[in-house]
Amino acid sequence: MRGTKPPRHALLAELPRFWERVGDASSRFLGLDYDGTLAPFAVDPMEARPLPGIADLLRALTVDTATEVAIISGRPAAEVMALLDGPPVTVVGNHGYELCPVDGDPVIRQPTPEQRQGLDNIRAVLQQRGYGRALENKMASLAVHTRGLEPVTAVALEQEVLSEWGAFALDHGLECRWFNGGVEIRCIGWHKGDALRSLLDQQPRGTLAVYVGDDETDEDAFAALEGRGIGIKVGRDARPTAARATLADCAAVADFLRAWRTVTTTHRRNAPWKQPD
Repeated sequence: MRGTKPPRHALLAELPRFWERVGDASSRFLGLDYDGTLAPFAVDPMEARPLPGIADLLRALTVDTATEVAIISGRPAAEVMALLDGPPVTVVGNHGYELCPVDGDPVIRQPTPEQRQGLDNIRAVLQQRGYGRALENKMASLAVHTRGLEPVTAVALEQEVLSEWGAFALDHGLECRWFNGGVEIRCIGWHKGDALRSLLDQQPRGTLAVYVGDDETDEDAFAALEGRGIGIKVGRDARPTAARATLADCAAVADFLRAWRTVTTTHRRNAPWKQPD
């Protein structure tokens, strides 16, 4: 791929040979979170639109038959597909409880009766306290949204949920997890990392696996890549991460996807290149 390099803002300082590896790989898997990765956050979740050109980029990436693309989100799969206008990629929703392959029937996991009862009980109490507008009921979790609230109010609500319901959740096969914009009480037993492992198990031996995500829930996916691939975190906060590299924001993710398309469509094994120092 002589003379064709990703733009400097798409380079990953922590992984100096990353794009060379992408170009050399005979098989690639690219997993992507949605919120905070492909789309900036919004107070109304259905207003969290992908950056301009993202949907077209995803379609363009699928032209390369050596790359499989999957979106792995905490959202319901139907929301992801609607916001991206039906992308021709695998969509995993509800932290892995929904698997919607490009070809084939969806695979849906169900919470246990005990888990469902626990979620119903917590939701009922929070509704009685007047938090109904902050709640989002999903098939395997209950999200308490705090985005748009005054910072002090948001922190108080998150701490209330975490401290009051943590032990109760565990007794019902649930866990309380923070996410960017709230707290989620979700079923234990399946998460983004499990979903990612399941998808990777279907890939050819030696596949280069990459996952890009921004949130605490994406740490499960980063951990699942240990010894199997590369995690890339969006954002530069100080929290510990299992990711091996970072991208600044959603705009940097868009540049990353453009670079991936460039590298995978123009690379030639007999003309390798190296990133600048």
